Amino acid sequence: MTETTVQAALYNFFLHDVAGNVVAGLMLLAVTAGWRRTRLRRQSRRPAPPGALEGEEPPG
Repeated sequence: MTETTVQAALYNFFLHDVAGNVVAGLMLLAVTAGWRRTRLRRQSRRPAPPGALEGEEPPG
């Protein structure tokens, strides 16, 4: 293998595998954070169900 072939193979590996995994990981973090933010926002808008109040004893 010539030096150019080795460089091309390393560049190809880095471009497709390493950079692709970094981009995929960042997208996953962004989507997960957005989903959590949306879920928290929805929960804060909705009134709490009767059984979710703290200090309330279940019927026994």
